[in-house]
Amino acid sequence: MNIEKLIEDYKNGNLSVEDNILTTLDKIENDELNAYISIDREGSIERAKKLDEKLKNGYEIGSLFGVPVAVKDNISYDQMKMTCASKMLENFKPVYNASVVENLLKEDAIIVAKTNMDEFAMGGRGKTSYFGPTKNPLDNKRVPGGSSSGSAAAVAKGDVLIALGTDTGGSVRCPASYCNILGYKPTYSIMSRYGVVSMANTLDQVSLFSKNIEDMRVLANTTASHDPKDMTSNLEKYEYSYEDYDFKGKKIGFIKTESSLYEGIEEEVKKDYQKALDILQSLGAELFPIDLDYAKYANPVYNVVMSSEVSSNMSRFDGVRFGYQADDYESVEELFVKSRSEGLGEEVQRRIALGTMYLSSNDNQKIYKQGLKLRSLIKDELEEVFEEIDLLITPTTTNLPPYLTDDEHDPLSDFRADGFNVIVNLAGMCGLSLPIREGISGSVQFIANRFEDNKLINAGEKFLRSINEN
Repeated sequence: MNIEKLIEDYKNGNLSVEDNILTTLDKIENDELNAYISIDREGSIERAKKLDEKLKNGYEIGSLFGVPVAVKDNISYDQMKMTCASKMLENFKPVYNASVVENLLKEDAIIVAKTNMDEFAMGGRGKTSYFGPTKNPLDNKRVPGGSSSGSAAAVAKGDVLIALGTDTGGSVRCPASYCNILGYKPTYSIMSRYGVVSMANTLDQVSLFSKNIEDMRVLANTTASHDPKDMTSNLEKYEYSYEDYDFKGKKIGFIKTESSLYEGIEEEVKKDYQKALDILQSLGAELFPIDLDYAKYANPVYNVVMSSEVSSNMSRFDGVRFGYQADDYESVEELFVKSRSEGLGEEVQRRIALGTMYLSSNDNQKIYKQGLKLRSLIKDELEEVFEEIDLLITPTTTNLPPYLTDDEHDPLSDFRADGFNVIVNLAGMCGLSLPIREGISGSVQFIANRFEDNKLINAGEKFLRSINEN
């Protein structure tokens, strides 16, 4: 089943929107993976009935007519709570919709559930949620990846065809890889961030999950927009369209294996990556080895920039204006400290502390400023590389999905697997995680230059078609 087939079934009378939504809700409510935080049963059924009437009366229907969508719980939808998987916002209900949600609703989608995630999007495995960890649908003893854990699990399990996440340093592409589905991080500014709770403003981007490229293209065309409410939004809506991408004669870059980005790469991931390179050669691509001198700094630079922006953004959660408020305090300062200590989890507190240190005036923000300089060098280096190549291919992560019990006391474990992902966010470029084979396996990432998202999607489609044909 895909979006086009589902809508055809509606039009032909083979299926009603209400019946499909009821079936979807039944699957979602049987949540053995802990993929969901909130489910809108009543609202979804009511909207389904209205859409059935709309079709019956001959009105024009949207591109996502009657399609159930799961949305990460840091994206605002005024019909449901938005918790960010945190005790701090456990009972918070927004009063407006995120722009990407408005875009979905305009095209007749039905938002059936808000999905579990790492708390405030901080984590790479789906384990830091106040509501408990999400499990991988391919193996319930493994993590699904994070921070957009629930959205990835929802699509991989087959509860929904498409879902929204956010990606700051691999938070959609990593869980897409671990759950063996597609995960697309657009060029920075293509998707509005209005109504999305900020983790790191200059890195965050609303990103997408699906099981096939056709559905991904429909979802991307729906959610992308120019938005005057987001000052970082692109000046015009980005358009996605199908074009047959021919790999023949194209230079596809791959990072030399001496790079520190490969540190700790697992053997199975290596094999799947080599398989992808072989497929590209069979399609006539010219594989082009590249050096990235500054790539070895990607993870520490990401850590500095991300944590600094986290420290700034999280200061609004003080127990005074909204969110969790401690019961027992004797001063406003004590209220502030206790509310944050009790309302925020360990990983969030760790990143706030790091960011506050990086932004400290004691050393004139020396570490933060060095991080910004190195970020510019990483971005400039990648832009120079794309003057020589058409696309860049990397492993999505360096490992297969870890077990839920792995590295429980190692806060750096989340960062080590994501080096190939963070370079994309640091440079504001676009990346697409693609599965290589069924089951627990390594995935590959295609990376394209800024605003070459259409080429990225079309190349991914051609690549996947080649895998399916063979």
